[in-house]
Amino acid sequence: MKRIWVIGFLAGVCGLTHATQIPVNAPSSLIGTGTLNGTDAYEWGLSLGKGTQVTSAEIDFTGVKLTASGNSKGTGLLYTDLLKSSNTGLATAVDNDAAGDYWSTKFSGANITSLGSESFASVGTILTWKIILNAAQLTALNSYLAANAGVFDIGLDPDCHYNVGGLCFKYTTPDAATTVLLLGASLLGLEVLRRRFVLAKARSSSS
Repeated sequence: MKRIWVIGFLAGVCGLTHATQIPVNAPSSLIGTGTLNGTDAYEWGLSLGKGTQVTSAEIDFTGVKLTASGNSKGTGLLYTDLLKSSNTGLATAVDNDAAGDYWSTKFSGANITSLGSESFASVGTILTWKIILNAAQLTALNSYLAANAGVFDIGLDPDCHYNVGGLCFKYTTPDAATTVLLLGASLLGLEVLRRRFVLAKARSSSS
């Protein structure tokens, strides 16, 4: 009976666990009219704090509009990467609207994690989307944070020109209160098991 109660208690604690999502908005220079220029690539550095561990993360793009295309098809692409870099703030590099992902030519191997690209079918297309990091991408992100005292960069390479309604990085970290609750529940379970062992031993000795 006690075992069932402990299991139920642990399940209840786990059901109460939650983590607060922390939003980090992009610099104002990346938001607004004509903010992503196809002739440039952008490196947005974020400092989450030394020792930070991220349990979930996403990058939200809101109301991104293709305003001009540099190709005969009238289409556009926007590449996004995680970069192992200690730069903070916003840095701009010139790539002259070259085809492909600019940052893949500057970072290689474990120093870059591609998050793919978003395709725009025609000038005037407006898209809203989010990139939710999978397990492998989270592992890479946490390795970048560990290597650079809590800093990593997001690389953006727009092929063609865009307006940006909103851009935000959101992440969660292990919840301290949840950790305490789980530790307390675990200790309670151990105490119940200890008492059962003592009781069983006493019964064995008296028989």
